[in-house]
Amino acid sequence: MNQFILALFSMTDKLKTSTLFHLLKGKRTSAIMSYAYFNDLLPYLGSQPELSQSQFDQIIAQLEKEQLIAFVTKGEYAITSQGQAKIDVEQIRHLQQVDYFNFGRSDSNCFRLLSYFVQQVAQSQIKPLRPLETSPLYTRPVEQLFKQRIVDKTIVYQELTALFQKLDQKDGDFLAQQLSGPNISPQIAYQLLPEKFQKQPWNFFYQASCLHPLLNEIKKAGVNTLCYQLLKGILRQNYNNSMLFTRKLLLEGQSVSMVVASRRLKLGTISDHIIEWALFDQTFPFEKFISSNTMAYLASLDTTNIYTLRYRDIYEQFPLEFVEFRLYQIKKKREAVNGIRR
Repeated sequence: MNQFILALFSMTDKLKTSTLFHLLKGKRTSAIMSYAYFNDLLPYLGSQPELSQSQFDQIIAQLEKEQLIAFVTKGEYAITSQGQAKIDVEQIRHLQQVDYFNFGRSDSNCFRLLSYFVQQVAQSQIKPLRPLETSPLYTRPVEQLFKQRIVDKTIVYQELTALFQKLDQKDGDFLAQQLSGPNISPQIAYQLLPEKFQKQPWNFFYQASCLHPLLNEIKKAGVNTLCYQLLKGILRQNYNNSMLFTRKLLLEGQSVSMVVASRRLKLGTISDHIIEWALFDQTFPFEKFISSNTMAYLASLDTTNIYTLRYRDIYEQFPLEFVEFRLYQIKKKREAVNGIRR
């Protein structure tokens, strides 16, 4: 765990440890999620739900004692040169492939469902296989898909081939060897793990680093594919249902004030929903929620890192809604990440 926490410090300039703890535990307030996004740590949100405050504090104290991180100011720490020298490049590569924000709540269930689906598609009448799953959580979606769509072995094979070709070969092989068929017995993940990833939490990160890119490719493949139709229900579990309902109402044309009234929620709660929506949706309509005057003023500021500025400092010069300010920060950060200049 120490090496994992140190790796997170290596990904950014400095980190506030109190916020980092809540980030790893999976606290989904707009403040925590925004902090994670601006520090490139959103993929690790909720990656350590079992982590205790005392365990985390001990890790920070130990890293500081070993001079791998150093106190900066106001509860913030930064990695030292000694700490940088301890970073494992291969572990970092796998960490950079995980996405707990989008897949962490359902990744294992997704893979179990996909594994069961592949087994059933490959089922032979001559040599029936003992089903991998008996729970309705896995059997029912497969049964429904067989009723709704023509599930041809060739089509499934083509889909899976196209998906796995998008992955690093070692990562794809790691997942493929856990699948089964009439003449193939599945292997268990721990049997396939490289030695340096066999201890916690790296064993979980390795599996996630292979699986999350696959789930992302399934999402991108579209609604017409069998794999997406199979997993779409479980993939939805990664998102806040209340936020999704707010999103639905806003997309239907309701104003923010109308949603506040109809849902009988506080404006701050609806604002949090909008910010969470902006963080997960690459096509979020920023212009719908940021006024043209606010957009023009914020664009005129002489700074390249607006997502590091504080709301109250801006508000003193130009009164604006907090949600507008936060959304503009997210917009500029996303443009920077995607290499867009405006």
